[in-house]
Amino acid sequence: MKTFFDGRLLYVVMEKGERVAQDLRFLVAMPAMKQTGTIISALGLLKNLDIGYGSYEDLTVSYDREILAGPLELLALSGFIMKSEAQPFHFHASFGNRRKEAFGGHLFDADVVTFIEMSILLSDAPVRRILKDGLPEMDFTEVFTPGND
Repeated sequence: MKTFFDGRLLYVVMEKGERVAQDLRFLVAMPAMKQTGTIISALGLLKNLDIGYGSYEDLTVSYDREILAGPLELLALSGFIMKSEAQPFHFHASFGNRRKEAFGGHLFDADVVTFIEMSILLSDAPVRRILKDGLPEMDFTEVFTPGND
């Protein structure tokens, strides 16, 4: 994996044969990584994708997970990296196949086939996740109230 920090932007290239989740955990451990990262853009080619569809019932979240052999193109990636969380990333992704069909879901992990190019907006915002109605929701240590600025 290659990285380049440019102020509040982080550019990442995950290389052939690397695992996405392993690279993300390495990023979180880097001293230059801020507390929070927001995915701006990502693209590339993946295989052995561990993806899921989130189900919510009776205040419980579960994922119907599936491994897709691929290769599949990563068309879009959105989500957050939170350095202080036990599970430091939460991503949703869209993928395309050879028939030019698109689909998506929660991305847990994948193998990089060629490369993944990614840009991340970095912040020191004190963001964490708390359970609200059974779902892990963003929580901010400092709350902004309109009119109190």
